[in-house]
Parts: sequence; structure tokens; C-alpha cells
Amino acid sequence: MRVILIGTVLFGTACAQQLPTLSPKEVAQRLQDTSVLLLDVRTPDEYTTGHLPGGRLFPLHELERRLGELEAYRHKTLIVYCRSGNRSARATTLLQRHGFRAYNMSGGILEWQRQGLPVVTLERPQR
Repeated sequence: MRVILIGTVLFGTACAQQLPTLSPKEVAQRLQDTSVLLLDVRTPDEYTTGHLPGGRLFPLHELERRLGELEAYRHKTLIVYCRSGNRSARATTLLQRHGFRAYNMSGGILEWQRQGLPVVTLERPQR
């Protein structure tokens, strides 16, 4: 049992290391390039409270069924982010499996904010 568990942990670590990842500062530099599409895979509520400039909302739970909307970006660079980097890693893997050139932003928007990079907020409608 322990051997299987250790093997699984090592395999998972190896897979995570192969995932193309960019730091928030690298992402900020790449956003100057108009051929880059920035995908926010958080929930609509999270997006409203603050997102990266130019980030387009594609919640992780909708991403696979919305892949057709990304066809125009098939030969461009997709940079994916979420709150901390976990959901975006799953989204990046999914996008790569479907032939997209995708990168995961390490640390998510939390790390982006820690580094003092700009965030856009939207006003919530009054209830």
C-alpha cells in the first residue's frame, strides 16, 4: 500500500513539473503582446471582486463545453489563472489536451496581488 501511495505522489509531482508555468511578473510582461489571451477560470463572483486586466471569465466547470469559443485562439498563447493556481493547473492541462498552447500562472491572483500588480474590480449590482 505504501509503495503505491508513494508512486502516486511521485507521479503527480512529475506531472505537475511538466505543466508550463509562468510567474505573475512573466505574465505581466507577456500581456503587452496582443496575441495572448488571459483566461480566468474562477467563479463569476470571484471575477467580479477582482480580476487581472484583460482577463476573460471561463469558469473551470464550463471550460470544456466552451472550448469552441476559444477556436480563434488555437494558435495563440493562452495564460490561465485562478485564485491560487490549482484550478488553473487543471484548466491548463485540459486546454493542452485539446491542442491549445496554454500556460498556468503560478500562485494565482493571490500571488499577483502580493506582487503589487494591478487588479480590475467590477461594481456589484444593488439587490
